Amino acid sequence: MPPITELGQYGVIKDVLPYNLPPNAFSDGDNVRVYEKGMEKFLGHVDAFADFTGVGLDEKIVQVDPYWLTSLVQDNDAFWVYAGVNDVYSTDGSIQHKITRTSGIYCMNTSKGWTGGVMGGVVFLNNGVDTPQQWVSPAVLTDKLTDLSNWPTGAKCEALRSFKQFMIAMDYTRGSGETNAGQILPRLFKWSNSASFNSVPSTWDETDATQDAGEYELADTPGRILDGSELRDAFMIYKEDSVWGAQFIGPPFIFRFYKISETTGALGKRCMAEFPNGHFVFGVNDCYINDGQNLTSVLDQRDRREVFDNINVGNFNKCFVTPFFLRSEMWACYPTGTHTHPNKAVVWNWRDNTIGFRDLPDVSFIHQGVSPTITFGGDSPTWAGGSAWDDNLGPWDDSATYDPTRANPIMVTPATRQIFIADRTNTFDGTAMIVKLERTGLFFDSIDQVKMCTGVRISMNSSGPVNVYVGSQFSTDEGVTWEGPFEFDPDTQYKIDCRVSGRLLAFKIESTTDIGWRLTSYDMEVKFGGRN
Repeated sequence: MPPITELGQYGVIKDVLPYNLPPNAFSDGDNVRVYEKGMEKFLGHVDAFADFTGVGLDEKIVQVDPYWLTSLVQDNDAFWVYAGVNDVYSTDGSIQHKITRTSGIYCMNTSKGWTGGVMGGVVFLNNGVDTPQQWVSPAVLTDKLTDLSNWPTGAKCEALRSFKQFMIAMDYTRGSGETNAGQILPRLFKWSNSASFNSVPSTWDETDATQDAGEYELADTPGRILDGSELRDAFMIYKEDSVWGAQFIGPPFIFRFYKISETTGALGKRCMAEFPNGHFVFGVNDCYINDGQNLTSVLDQRDRREVFDNINVGNFNKCFVTPFFLRSEMWACYPTGTHTHPNKAVVWNWRDNTIGFRDLPDVSFIHQGVSPTITFGGDSPTWAGGSAWDDNLGPWDDSATYDPTRANPIMVTPATRQIFIADRTNTFDGTAMIVKLERTGLFFDSIDQVKMCTGVRISMNSSGPVNVYVGSQFSTDEGVTWEGPFEFDPDTQYKIDCRVSGRLLAFKIESTTDIGWRLTSYDMEVKFGGRN
């Protein structure tokens, strides 16, 4: 048979019956991604920090169960802020500093989580329970957080974001000094007065006609506002049941609001992120693109059922989205089985419009940003044989120093109190990755004709041997019978020999060792038998 090439055209499609897929699509796969014209093993993660000083902890432990983090650069110095239930810390990559407010610990509800970001050099945080926090002088790592200046006394909001020079509060509860104190307004979009650089808003008083502050209730649909994010010159607002846009138009109205969709919304907070073509959104029954005017499905007819049938519904509010710009990827992260935090990500490559899947170490959040000079050791992925990949893919070189200009995703794991650099090694923090790439249902033009596969030629790069399986079925409603494993080392072999018969054939690669590999094509030697 002709070689099966262009393996990166479709990626992994789990929702479609295998025999209905194009030959170069894959019916299953874990810890594999699409890369140009092939499929490759995902890179794993490694501990982000060198030994912290002054805290008496080992290199893998931070001071809190981290649920959220952000980064910023100020005066050419990079800092990270990470937040737990009760305390918040900052670090430059070597020293941890407790920056919890002096008035007392926080009371973050793990079902709510933190939101926040950086506006004009000011770090702000919000957990929906305590007064929002500000860090006005992040260059001084020891400075403490303080209550957000000029915030309405006693007020709360579920999500706090920034847009242009405004802070945006969503799903708002009136404070003690406001009319109707204690009133919960889940559909309220409230914005501050505009702020100058390195400062916070001077007021949130929507009744002061001399200022820009205001509010608007998105009452056309009953769902509450979950979160929002900037998209080019507009701010996208995601409710449980709809999507809205807010466009800055200046005084006296400040914002113009318009409805984009009333048929879908977002799954939760932190479930949207910007990429060059719009927002990638983890919705209530699909992942979709919001270009500012229209919504387009990403997973339908490919992997939508695979993702949503396996989400732990008791912890769906822990789902989130993160971009990985170096790879042109968006990761939709979700918990499966009994996991509380995401242990799985469906990975969409927006350049090629392809899907892959990877495992995660029960992460509560992932942030991509400029990092301090972070070093890691003990798991440096050297690509044997001087492959040409080494010049193109940074993670495959033998340097042990994290390059801050690449801004890899940084992950936080509450259960183990660790912060990891993602996509940096061939293991999961020293533990071997279980990698599988599978195609079943190959019938080669005739589904009723028996075939015998006598060998498979494999074109791949690998730093060590992988296990290859060849399978068969005599009908579409029976399981695959696998023969193997056949050990295959591309440095010394070009094919594996086998004798497998059936009306439908199958091919699978697995690896569990500390190696990297990329598959570009395979060619099954097939002899045709009779028909029934």
